[in-house]
Amino acid sequence: MSDEEFMFDDGDDGDYDFEYEENSESGEMSLETKYYNAKTQREDDLSVALSEFAKIVEEDEQEGASEWGFKATKQTLKIQLRQSANGQIEQRQILDTYDRMLVYISKSIVARNYAEKSINNMLERVSLGMDSAFTREFYEKTLVVLKQTRNDRLWLRTSLRLGKLLLDQRDFDKLSGLLDELKRSCLDDAGNVILERGTQLLEVNAMLLGMYVELEDARRLKDVYLESVSVRSAIPHPRIMGFIRECGGKMYMAERNWENAQSNFFDAFKNYDEAGSPQRVQMLKYLVLASMLSESEVNPLSSPEARSYEADPEIIAMTKLVRAYEKQQVNEFERVLEDHSDAILGDRFIARFVDDLRRTFRMLTLQSIVAPYTRVRISSLAQRLRVDVAEAEELLVALILDKRLRASIDQENAILLLQQETTDESQYDAVSSWASGLESMMKQALSVLS
Repeated sequence: MSDEEFMFDDGDDGDYDFEYEENSESGEMSLETKYYNAKTQREDDLSVALSEFAKIVEEDEQEGASEWGFKATKQTLKIQLRQSANGQIEQRQILDTYDRMLVYISKSIVARNYAEKSINNMLERVSLGMDSAFTREFYEKTLVVLKQTRNDRLWLRTSLRLGKLLLDQRDFDKLSGLLDELKRSCLDDAGNVILERGTQLLEVNAMLLGMYVELEDARRLKDVYLESVSVRSAIPHPRIMGFIRECGGKMYMAERNWENAQSNFFDAFKNYDEAGSPQRVQMLKYLVLASMLSESEVNPLSSPEARSYEADPEIIAMTKLVRAYEKQQVNEFERVLEDHSDAILGDRFIARFVDDLRRTFRMLTLQSIVAPYTRVRISSLAQRLRVDVAEAEELLVALILDKRLRASIDQENAILLLQQETTDESQYDAVSSWASGLESMMKQALSVLS
């Protein structure tokens, strides 16, 4: 459906383009007939249709207001939104018409369900192509009436829409106040989550996470994330849960907690995949990154959920990088980073951790290279890793301090000396352990006898 067709779509009206005979004994039937006649004018002459709808509204007000005045006002609003796209009408006129429509709703002239569908329909139309300032005022007018009529469900949905708009506008002061109000509506007096409001709370928290990501407020982001994953009385849309897990993954990456980041990115990928969101491909890239940084022995691309994306252009680069990482091919690893810089380094989030990835890869490779030797020149190791001697020595020191390498460094001769455990030493350790165990058993036996 085109935007223009959408502007005139009457799927929310619950009426059809039937023409009725004039009934002089019924003023309401007269308005009904005029309404349908005016609707037929929309495709021929918008100005004529507007004029006819205006007459219906005027006559309806004189007779005490009815659903036909409401419907005529709504049709006027649809035409004005269409005209606004072509610059044929001032936005203030549209807002005035919407005010009149909201008056009908505030006075309960039309059924609650029909009023709710009509508001939702108008919000969708306004979101299509109007500028953000106008859309914001449109939403704010709607919220006032929804609060007056105690339509909590639609008030919440409209508030979340407004929140998304405020987030896009980076109006964090206004957004913070709105989200605080929304969050309070999901909690009881004791501060506990209202059972049936768990899903709404997660939607509010997702918005809060988006704000804290923009503000780079790591402490508050973590508080909201931990609260979100602890909510059990909720069945959120997978896109919402995907975003919450994405934020968690990025948070743990910033903390260098690679294992938790890997877990969150996998959950984010699954949720986005279920929602059919294109964001799933990006999450898969981040999952691969976190998996390599955590030195996991499991290739995340081998899982059934991820296997179907291996041929995706954005994933191909990560697939090649994982292959070089697993085979510890130094030249190939660097070549992939260079040849696919757009797909890898072009992502600002991934680019932040490339140095960490190189360091992890080089330390793993060093461990494998030195394993067969008792002594090896550090310059030779530096050449194998394609780094300078100082960096190679720094990596070796880190491995030794982490107790991942039993070795020492002869700095005068720049040689790594590895401490190989001999067979005799192994046998001695085994006998010593056995003797200690036997001695412990004898002491226990003597204590029982005594």
